[in-house]
Amino acid sequence: MTRTMVVAGGASGIGLATVKQAIRDDWRVIIVDRQDPLETVDARLIRCDLLDADASREALEGIVRDEKVVDALVITIGVAMGGPLGSRDVEDWVRGFSTDTLSALRPVRSLLPALQAAATAKDIADVVVVGSIASSIAFKDAVVYGAAAAARHALGEQLRMELRTERIRARTIAAGFTTTPLNAGREHEIPAVTEQILAAPLHPEDVAAVVHHGLNLSPEVTVHDGVMVPTCQGWV
Repeated sequence: MTRTMVVAGGASGIGLATVKQAIRDDWRVIIVDRQDPLETVDARLIRCDLLDADASREALEGIVRDEKVVDALVITIGVAMGGPLGSRDVEDWVRGFSTDTLSALRPVRSLLPALQAAATAKDIADVVVVGSIASSIAFKDAVVYGAAAAARHALGEQLRMELRTERIRARTIAAGFTTTPLNAGREHEIPAVTEQILAAPLHPEDVAAVVHHGLNLSPEVTVHDGVMVPTCQGWV
């Protein structure tokens, strides 16, 4: 039976790695992103800025109309927001915080009917929110980033409680330092990332493997509050 996955932020990094693994596993994949994928993949692309309320509603509700059933929603979209609080204008921080939070909330709410339909028809559906260990650990120059990560983590946990009786598994994966296009070239600017971690970081494919492990578990099993870091990242 064909399974359908929507990946919010699937054009690059962890999202693209998740898309590629899904295609190898014979999922039908829909990418929601404001840019084209960095690699050619056999997936439907819906160009959309999830900060735009009207565009998001049209795009996401269109998926529900077209697909009817969505078996998994994976949210990887986000931005890197570093620096002391006083180093950026307040509206820069607001936009970054909104990107990391609204980009998770809007897809879940809009695609909920299609996730519910999948759970009814196939006995299970999944929501995976990929976040950061900054959700629970304070880092230097990461006030807004950490606050947004905490919001994403709380969303995943609250969804787990609310949706479990509908056979929708929700969970958050809090990742440590991962090499992605988002931080390429600025690795040394990221607080607490040491030369040892840079030598053996997580890769997008590592996170994607954990995402897919959870999707392939028995419908009676949910793994939640997942944390993954490079083996040498001992301060978590």
